[in-house]
Amino acid sequence: MKIFNLVVCALGTLLVAARADAAVLYASTAAGAPGELYKINAATGAVIQDVGPLNDASHVNYPVTGLAFHPTTGVLYGLTGNAGGVDAMLITINPATGLVTPIGGFNAGPTNSGGTPTTMADIGFDAAGNLYGIASIGGPNLYKIDLATGQATGVGANGVSTSTGGGGIAVSSAGILYGTPTSSRFGTYNLGSGAYTNIANPAKPAGTGAYGALDFDPSSGLLYGLNVGPGSPPPTHIVTINPTTGAVTDVGASVNALDAIAFSTVPEPSTIGLALLPALIGLATRAKRSPSR
Repeated sequence: MKIFNLVVCALGTLLVAARADAAVLYASTAAGAPGELYKINAATGAVIQDVGPLNDASHVNYPVTGLAFHPTTGVLYGLTGNAGGVDAMLITINPATGLVTPIGGFNAGPTNSGGTPTTMADIGFDAAGNLYGIASIGGPNLYKIDLATGQATGVGANGVSTSTGGGGIAVSSAGILYGTPTSSRFGTYNLGSGAYTNIANPAKPAGTGAYGALDFDPSSGLLYGLNVGPGSPPPTHIVTINPTTGAVTDVGASVNALDAIAFSTVPEPSTIGLALLPALIGLATRAKRSPSR
């Protein structure tokens, strides 16, 4: 019986090790505030941990308006939005410390009347590791972004709006890119042409405003959104959105001035642990059947 108990304990430990961990929801501030990285409770919208300021090695702060984890490497990418003295660019972020490493500017072309170049309103990866973004100037048009340089290349015109309001995007496991190009729109983008198809005008529990970020939780498959309301600093709410209907379920109020959300990639179960499970189960069965000594 002692051997059986030991095998059962080992089996339980291995099962815990083999189980995939839940994804963690990260969020960052911009929207007129300094850049700060947080871990957020996806069930309530409350802060789990203030990771720290989004500073580079020279202590320059980066207000971050978009976040996305690479689906295979797990690297956290972010984007800045022509604020705080920092030009629009692609960056990487250490999710444990908030340390920023710049990659390069988007160089997307469109500028506003003051000559400010476009940034990406939000970014999102597909399953193959291609990074997409929605432009903040010149209309909510779809771009593809080079991970090595930050260079953004236009996919095509959205076909519905010449101004961006919100601009959140997220790609589903089925390869469908969902977006909120303006405050009154939730729908899909064609990855080949960039054309947008509307689904609904999503509810806004933060009090009007727009959806500045979207992301899928890889552990549950739910689509989450960040509703950024009016005000200074702007209030925010974390929500879930039904991809088929656009129906919004409010999760709860979150940190003021949040402008980006992203779920960490879920690690695969331990292949070593899973390979050993049948042998341990057989050993436990034989130990239970053996007479006690």
